[in-house]
Amino acid sequence: MNTTFKKCTIALLSIVAVLYTSCEDADDNGNIIDPNNSAYDLTETNSEFSILNTALIRTGLDATLDSQGTYTVFAPNNAAFNQYFTENGFANIEAVPIADLRAILLYHVLNIEVTSELLNTGYIKTLGKDEEVEALDLFIEATTSVVLNGSVTVTQADIEVDNGVVHMIDKVLDLPTVITLVAANPEFSNLETALLQQGLEITLSNTDASMQDPFTVFAPTDDGFQDLVDLDPMDGLTSLQDILDLTNLTDILLYHVVGNDRIRSGNISNGVVIDPITTGTFSINTTSGILITDEQMTEANITATDITAVNGVIHKIDIVIRPL
Repeated sequence: MNTTFKKCTIALLSIVAVLYTSCEDADDNGNIIDPNNSAYDLTETNSEFSILNTALIRTGLDATLDSQGTYTVFAPNNAAFNQYFTENGFANIEAVPIADLRAILLYHVLNIEVTSELLNTGYIKTLGKDEEVEALDLFIEATTSVVLNGSVTVTQADIEVDNGVVHMIDKVLDLPTVITLVAANPEFSNLETALLQQGLEITLSNTDASMQDPFTVFAPTDDGFQDLVDLDPMDGLTSLQDILDLTNLTDILLYHVVGNDRIRSGNISNGVVIDPITTGTFSINTTSGILITDEQMTEANITATDITAVNGVIHKIDIVIRPL
């Protein structure tokens, strides 16, 4: 009698244990989740990520992507790494300096899970950091395909892992400069055109402090260029081309740039006077939003702040500002 009772008890406990385990390892749809299927595990089991796997181990980030948490990983495949080696003069993954490699890999990771259906066009913070340990931005353009920073394409989306999601990409993401994040955003296409025409993209790509890096860029949108055209019917500006033809265009563009400083939104106080690279100054009022007044008394609103690159920070503004 006692033996039978014990057998029944053991059997009942076994059933409960199985049911409990099934509930613990099931998602909302009742699908069993593999507890050994982390983002790092994927790089071990998928041969297309073998170089990424080596890179994670070299930099100690294997433990990060094998841990509990919620991550989105934009994962370069082997072809992407081989292209990166060729373009940067490295023989293989072992030749890339560990500190540089770690910084690059962190730029491929978000600390939230974002599946392809939730990827929206715009900037998003990554685990990559600038020199002030502020999160670097990544620009995502989500239309018929998903493109990162204007040139890197997601080739396979939504590889589910137990600590997030992995999206395969066809190139290694370089750490972004100010010009990278301007050029990636279609809202800044007129600004990019103007910078390229004047050769200033080279300046804003610098990561050498002797070349006035880091920068703070007050970046007018395409609508901001049109608003300048529409501002004064008597100023002779009737189109974007008229702006591009201005003899002082370089001075106007550099009026939007502060050198040797990252002026983040938290450091902008009411009444502060900004001294850009070129001649002239402008003031900022913070009593209602963040409002710039230039030397021609044009007012520009700062509509987005602290878009962070390795060599500076960008604030989006809604009209082109000008010195006297």
